[in-house]
Amino acid sequence: MEPGTVVWRETAQSLLRQKWLIMGCVLLGLFGASVFALSQTTRWTASSQLVIGPAVPPALVGKLSTGADKTGPLGMDLPAETQARVMASPTLLKAVVKSLGMPSDDKTLQNLAAATKVKAVTDNAYLISTDGPTAQKAVDRANAIAATYLTQRNNEAKSLLTNLAEQAQARSKTATAQSRSLVSQINEAVGRGDNQTAAALRDQRVGLATEARQAADDAAAMLKALSAVGAASQLVAPATTDTATSSPMVARDILVGGILGLVLGFGLALLRSHLTPYILTRDQAARAASAPVMAASEGHRRRFWRRSAPELPQYEITALGAEASGALARRELNPRAIAGGSPGALLVVSASPTPNSAGIALAMAEANARDGRETLLVLADIEGTPVLPHLTGHEGLTDLVNEPAATRAIRARKLFRPGTVADLYVLPPGLNHEETAEAVGPSLVPGIVADLPPGYSVVIHGPASVGRHGISPLAAAVDASVLVVQVGLDKEMDVARLTGALQFAGAPVLGVVLIGTATQDETLGIPLNYKPLD
Repeated sequence: MEPGTVVWRETAQSLLRQKWLIMGCVLLGLFGASVFALSQTTRWTASSQLVIGPAVPPALVGKLSTGADKTGPLGMDLPAETQARVMASPTLLKAVVKSLGMPSDDKTLQNLAAATKVKAVTDNAYLISTDGPTAQKAVDRANAIAATYLTQRNNEAKSLLTNLAEQAQARSKTATAQSRSLVSQINEAVGRGDNQTAAALRDQRVGLATEARQAADDAAAMLKALSAVGAASQLVAPATTDTATSSPMVARDILVGGILGLVLGFGLALLRSHLTPYILTRDQAARAASAPVMAASEGHRRRFWRRSAPELPQYEITALGAEASGALARRELNPRAIAGGSPGALLVVSASPTPNSAGIALAMAEANARDGRETLLVLADIEGTPVLPHLTGHEGLTDLVNEPAATRAIRARKLFRPGTVADLYVLPPGLNHEETAEAVGPSLVPGIVADLPPGYSVVIHGPASVGRHGISPLAAAVDASVLVVQVGLDKEMDVARLTGALQFAGAPVLGVVLIGTATQDETLGIPLNYKPLD
């Protein structure tokens, strides 16, 4: 299988394992979007389209005097973006509020300004959009803004044209009066015989008469243009009543909330899968232990707030132990001594304290005894939960600490207790819980195993760390080991370190018994490039 396929498969499995987290995020997004949408004030939006032509005929603009203002706010033709800002300005909206009979306070004006948007579609076409609490009020506001702007613009244009006409008429009257005053001066010059002065005055009078006529014509043109003001500007598409609100859009908001929740769920699931230090899949367990998964059982789902190992039912523990023992007996994993039926020693150990590993050790010892081999189960986990209730009140391993070395083997044989099946014997942890006994007791296991008569098979159950000696004392007494790994409880780094310690101590890990697998984890749990032991 290509490495990329493995990555995608593990990613998909991690998402399936955390489907409830993803579904919870989706539900949270839907709930949040619903609350947000339903808590919003209902708004309706209406839009009107306005086309604006020249307010003042272009030919008349040049008639203004040099010092006159040719960029009036509404009377002259301004840039499109400037006119759009004027339409949405508080100055214009004051008149709109007044015309609609709305309250003229600052809050109303600010709300209307915030809800009004004017867009310059082209140089002379504008789209006015505004909101209202009802569809009809939104329509009235959009149309009122357009009508108010056109009215004020036309009024400004008419006022400008009237002023221009009055100025032209004043220039005409002044020129006519000056022309008349030159008549007497011309007559006086003629009476004196000063023909040169008379000719100059006549030329001046002709210029004044021409100027008077031109000013009179300009005034007439401007007065005539007053009737055409606003003809090229009109509301081409008045706002109409909508059938649906613009806000809240409940369906859209809920859809967006669901999508955001799904994205959040995927992100949290992937982040949790890649950052969690715990083993979650068969492949992770096999990779950490550098050994295949021999047996696996579904277990309780791990929680963020509960990292414990719940005890499996006895029938399930028995089935796991029998499956693991069968895998060894069939030589599927090519173990050393136990698979061939000859005497050997096996260590069953877990990376963290769990009530299940002792039960699996017992089940494997029972399966080995049923195959006709005399089997000794050594319970070296001093603080572990007893797996055989009828042996809890007897002496055991820790009571051998004070026994002289010469008689320790004989004393140990007397502490063997019958197990639950024929040919099975058990060495219990013992009743001596002194600090010295607890620290030294497990280190006696190699000597006990070495002193056993020929033909015994040994299954030892111990913790991952025994006193200051670590796993070494127990590993020295066995030929191989089996790891019990709890999904969501054991950390990948701890399992890998335990595997390395066992390998170094001469007790290589033959396989993994995995507890707590998910139904969607359908991998075999065999490390890549795995090579069975020789």
